[in-house]
Amino acid sequence: MNYKELLDKKTITIEEAVGKITSGATIYTYGIAEPMAYMDQFHLLKDRGVKGVTHINLLNLKPYDFYSDETYDGILNHVSGFYGNFMRDPAQTKMTTFYPNHLSKSGTDRLYYHEVTGKPVSIFTLSVSPMDKQGYFSTGPICVASPDYLKKADLVILEINENIPRTFGDTQVHISDVDYVLYGNNEVMYLPSRNAASSDEDILIGKHIADMIEDGSTLQLGIGGIPNAVAMALKDKKDLGVHTEMLNDGLVQLYKEGIVTNRCKTLYKNKMVTSFTFGTKETYDFIDDNVGVLHINVRDSNSPFELAKNHKMISVNTTLQVDLFGQCSSEAIGTRHISGTGGQVETAQGAKMSKDGKSFIALHSTANVKNASGERVLKSTIVDVHPEGTVITLSRADVDYVVTEYGVAALRGASLIERAKALISIAHPEFRDELEENAKKRGILR
Repeated sequence: MNYKELLDKKTITIEEAVGKITSGATIYTYGIAEPMAYMDQFHLLKDRGVKGVTHINLLNLKPYDFYSDETYDGILNHVSGFYGNFMRDPAQTKMTTFYPNHLSKSGTDRLYYHEVTGKPVSIFTLSVSPMDKQGYFSTGPICVASPDYLKKADLVILEINENIPRTFGDTQVHISDVDYVLYGNNEVMYLPSRNAASSDEDILIGKHIADMIEDGSTLQLGIGGIPNAVAMALKDKKDLGVHTEMLNDGLVQLYKEGIVTNRCKTLYKNKMVTSFTFGTKETYDFIDDNVGVLHINVRDSNSPFELAKNHKMISVNTTLQVDLFGQCSSEAIGTRHISGTGGQVETAQGAKMSKDGKSFIALHSTANVKNASGERVLKSTIVDVHPEGTVITLSRADVDYVVTEYGVAALRGASLIERAKALISIAHPEFRDELEENAKKRGILR
């Protein structure tokens, strides 16, 4: 078969691709590989009189106006499975809502919803690398449920972006399985600079965690200052491995320095495993055409049972607030969603289930928050009880180690009294007496 001829036959313009969206349609896209040229033209739906379109995304990459512009209400409404920073304000409008999920089940659970409600998956689209001579595209830095949607969608539309790296694992899509292809604007999809710089608190937390990580461990790290600090503090370790939800700059740097070798892994030996990559161009260049990096379906990369097959599995996640029972609120402030569950629960569970594994939940001991008067005040992030309406991400039974700049609280197997005392000991010194007093008043301590 001449795959180039088939590609030409299936190629349409961006405007024609948007024209495939009909009233009542459900459209799925995925961040990190968003079809930007396609989504930039969603304003055309207004001109065509299309109504009742639902757009579902995860890990939103770009702040499109339809996330918050109420002139789209009833025309194009948005559902997200994980908010980026710029989504926090749109999330307060009627244009956008959130669907709770564990990342490993973000695809299968959502497809189950379609099954029980009878709503079709109308269109699935994402950016891909240019087609190779065998007719294959690559979904590049992301494999978050895309294989599931590719099979279930009524229409599959791919947007070619020359900046998408070609990766291995579950990221191949053949032209014969695609309905339409369009050429995008080749927008850059990687971060313009390295992840957030580490603060003094991050560095202390990173050292506390690194001191408890043994040679030969397999790592799962997230994004931000604390995971960066953990990576920096691991420079004296040997033969580390990577099986992570997200591959970031810090983990790639550890590989380049010979600290990550993957040769001690007990699952996917000699391979780095991830469900998506998010980092700088240097990191995207590293994963391009690299058979040593596997992007696998998130239902497998994040499965606690798969993670647990790695001996000495280490999970490092962050949270916003922890109460004295050990319950972690990691995705919302009260009822205001600011991110999502992601893979925190499943990676924490998988690390705990692993032979000699450890799960760490990290946070600064304090945060500057606005009070009722709108003034910024210092608040302890370790609290006696969470406020009413708080969303709990990680349950007290799943928490292993909680880490602040003041130390480590070991909670696995700890009683309510033991864990309350341990958590107070790593709270900011200014709040410890108050926490102890409130804990006694509530009967948590006696």
